Amino acid sequence: MDLVEFDEADQVDEADQVDEVAPGSDGGGDGEVRAPRVRDRRLRGSRSLSTRWEMLDAKRAIVLALVISVVALTLAMPVRTYFAQHAEFDQLRASNDQLRSEVTDYQQKVNEQGDPAYIEAQARERLQFVRPGETPLVMMFPGDDARRAAQQRAEEYARNPWYGNLWESVANPPNAQ
Repeated sequence: MDLVEFDEADQVDEADQVDEVAPGSDGGGDGEVRAPRVRDRRLRGSRSLSTRWEMLDAKRAIVLALVISVVALTLAMPVRTYFAQHAEFDQLRASNDQLRSEVTDYQQKVNEQGDPAYIEAQARERLQFVRPGETPLVMMFPGDDARRAAQQRAEEYARNPWYGNLWESVANPPNAQ
């Protein structure tokens, strides 16, 4: 079967023709000139997809594929940039929300530190301050002695030279101290 290049503009169905009276004529009599005119493109679009597919030749299909691929490649980078910027915007919005909450926390701490009752409570807790006439009482817990001994060992270890610490770690097993 021979393939013939077909152009849709060359084909005009009888249903698509409309008689049109040429300008300057009165519509009646022998001087009337009638010209074919395409009625509506929607009527052309009513043909089935299979008949259109059969009319498509290889050259047109390749050109169509190239045009579609060029459009896709042209739009790929802007779309990628759009989604990247959208994700960055969401991340920045979350960061701003976190920073706002930190600012409110710090503002609350500043307001607390201006309160005389808060200052007195911190002085009693951290510095063990007492008011005149009060008797200070310091509680010594049993775990304090072990903690102090561990701190002294760490200080001694820090004062030793590095080769002494290396030799001690090789000579003594870790749990034997």
